[in-house]
Amino acid sequence: MKESWIFKRRTLCLAGLTIDHHVSEPNELEFPGCSDHLLCLLLSDGNQQKITRIGEQSSEQTQRKGDFWICPANTSGLWAWDSTDESLMIVLNPVLLNQIAVDVSGCDASSVELLSTIGARDPQLDAIARLFQAELDTGGMGGSLYTESLMQVLFIHLLRHYCTFQPKIKRTTTRLPSHRLQSVQDYIHSHLDQPLQLAELAAVSGMSQYHFCRLFKQTVGLAPYQYVLKQRMEKAKVLLHQGNHTLVEIALLVGCTDQSRFAKHFRKHFGVTPRELLGKTLP
Repeated sequence: MKESWIFKRRTLCLAGLTIDHHVSEPNELEFPGCSDHLLCLLLSDGNQQKITRIGEQSSEQTQRKGDFWICPANTSGLWAWDSTDESLMIVLNPVLLNQIAVDVSGCDASSVELLSTIGARDPQLDAIARLFQAELDTGGMGGSLYTESLMQVLFIHLLRHYCTFQPKIKRTTTRLPSHRLQSVQDYIHSHLDQPLQLAELAAVSGMSQYHFCRLFKQTVGLAPYQYVLKQRMEKAKVLLHQGNHTLVEIALLVGCTDQSRFAKHFRKHFGVTPRELLGKTLP
């Protein structure tokens, strides 16, 4: 797909998901479809849409800020517009979406198909997309565990509301078995200085990412990324009090390669910066 019409962009790539924040100039675009699902949310006002066609659906209405469309995998599309627009494009891997559908409902993966959607509005979807945008704006401040968890939330929302066959998502109050929880916690504590992925924590627990996220939060009371961040900040506080390392070294020892982000996380967690901590007594 030729992309000369995009003159400004930022991209966040995950396994199975790409977030592309871009500004597009007036153009007309036609393509035969691609192997991924596409979801596009309009972030700016003043759109002058001439036509939007996805599969058999078509609209000549202009779009408002917050409108979105979904183009399922292998579905052709046509877009023509006369305005300069800011958008958030989310590219989803169908294989991963199908696998999550199987995990959450036990349905046949072949029955999972997203609905072609044009000019829709969804406050929940908008909120999820804005959280991804915030990660782009802060350079991924939340870390990969956070964005991967957010991806799970997005996929579940799409399965619930934009699937031709809505999977019956199973509810469970089961807790993570104590031996599995201990294995995960031990793994986290011994790898706080390294980037942690949701997939590796789920593998340590011996279950899928979806089930691991749900059971971990039900057991611990925190999402995996919240727990990991808490452990990193608690370790940083101990290292600060020991006085054997510089702030840069401490940030690296708790898995933060960017010292400014480390300071922001620390202040959010304790209410003071690392430097301020040295002159205060915390409970």
